[in-house]
Amino acid sequence: MQPRDVPLYNEVALGANAPIYAYYARQIAAKTRIVKGRCLDIGCGGGYLGLALAEISELEVVFLDPSPEMLAYANENIFRRNYSARARTLHGSVQDIPLEQDTIDLAISRGSVPFWEDLPTAFAEIHRVLAPGGQAYIGGGLGDPKTRALVEKRRKRAHPHWQDNKPRLPRHDNQHYTDALTRAGIHPFTVDRSDEGLWIRFSKEAA
Repeated sequence: MQPRDVPLYNEVALGANAPIYAYYARQIAAKTRIVKGRCLDIGCGGGYLGLALAEISELEVVFLDPSPEMLAYANENIFRRNYSARARTLHGSVQDIPLEQDTIDLAISRGSVPFWEDLPTAFAEIHRVLAPGGQAYIGGGLGDPKTRALVEKRRKRAHPHWQDNKPRLPRHDNQHYTDALTRAGIHPFTVDRSDEGLWIRFSKEAA
């Protein structure tokens, strides 16, 4: 999946939508308590969630995306925020992650999972690259009501026609993801849908 206007998408993500990524970065850090080690941002686009998490942690971040165009923006955003020493991009898909097993402490993704093909394979690949004790935090949403209100106000002011360019997300129910996780052999896991979005969590048992 790519937005119809990639430069505009990048501009909005870094500007009006920035509070969304900051909100979820705080949530991920607080709920996983993983703030050091190696993080994989899957379907990273321009790197927005991974960069927000890097700002509040000591994580080294690998940004994975199948789109060279989006990875070019991710590289630019990494450079502009001075994270080149602990961030890098990686071209590839979630169904065949080009990393060795047991090498990732935290796997994250926002907004890309509805577009993943062969979900059982994708989840199994994420589990494969997780280190023992590593966690996955995957899903999507627009934050809490306060964050959504702030973002909507900023978008209307800066990008009144954003809805014309916004990618349309496929919508799947919880059972769709539960079935895929089960088929991937992952247990336990949680699939939580609330006012703050849909989020899937699982981990690899510590050695």
